Amino acid sequence: MAKRKMYQRPDGLFEKILVIGGKRVAFRARSEREVNQKIAAYRGKEETGPTFEAVAAAWWEDKEPRLSPNTAPNYKLAMRRAVDRFGALPVKDLSPVAVKAYLEYLAHRGYARRTVNQHFVVLREICAFACENYNVMQNAAALVKLPDKLPQAKRKMPTPEQVAAIKAIADTPDGLFLNFLMYSGLRLGEAVALRWGDLDPAEGVIHVHASAYYAGRNTPQIKATKTEAGNRQVIYLDRLKALLEPHRGPADAFVFGGDKPMSKKAYYCLLDRCRRAGIDVTPHQLRHAYATLLFEAGIPEKTAQGLLGHAQISTTMDVYAELREKKIAEAAAVLNRADL
Repeated sequence: MAKRKMYQRPDGLFEKILVIGGKRVAFRARSEREVNQKIAAYRGKEETGPTFEAVAAAWWEDKEPRLSPNTAPNYKLAMRRAVDRFGALPVKDLSPVAVKAYLEYLAHRGYARRTVNQHFVVLREICAFACENYNVMQNAAALVKLPDKLPQAKRKMPTPEQVAAIKAIADTPDGLFLNFLMYSGLRLGEAVALRWGDLDPAEGVIHVHASAYYAGRNTPQIKATKTEAGNRQVIYLDRLKALLEPHRGPADAFVFGGDKPMSKKAYYCLLDRCRRAGIDVTPHQLRHAYATLLFEAGIPEKTAQGLLGHAQISTTMDVYAELREKKIAEAAAVLNRADL
């Protein structure tokens, strides 16, 4: 019996329509051989399932709109590293052993615990997405723990010399900004989004309810704080009132920027001027200086949590524990030098 020829369309392409997995799928090519190759490739793909890279791309499309502009770049970097490692692997074949080896690889590269954990969170979410959307039966990352003894990134405190230098330039625009961060504990974005109407000298409070996000742009976007804990009241210290109130502007004007919030370029120029003046500090270091001020003043951890805007009390407790360890080390040094 003569072999039945494949249907050839009026446009010259050969076509074969099959029902695979309950779906009607059409395969077209310039030759019957190419059509058969496409059918084989499709069936092979159906058997192995989507690759990790394909699932990660679908996860990112779903996840990105729900991430804050500050968080998105870190998540995207973690996703890219995972794709570099597992990209061509069918996601259903990803094993706990492979996940564990990946985490150990990150650890051996010297990444701090926080960085490795963020990469782990992203990988676990991609695997969960595969289970929910691609009928993968097991989340391989859910069966693995972080490697032991990962290095903790130490919070850096400004040196006494840097603190003194910041206080010495309090009457300059740059010094005003640094002093504000040091004595309010606000995050950079929260300080940039602050308007004069948010500062209440009569009540002695600063109302924090917004944050600025640069997200690759020069002019920041102003949005609500990332978490409910960020929406808070901070003590408007007398020393800050003395510095800021002489410069008070209209209620809707930005404290640092005027009609518009401080631009990204203006912020980096400020840091550059400070570095050239010998003050090489970051907003996060100044925030840590404020946490130290709270600790030294005996402010309870729960109260400090509210002032710092930490979503979890464990974050505040970690900061306080680190400061206590430092105090003990300082006391030990004094005792070792002392004698009866």
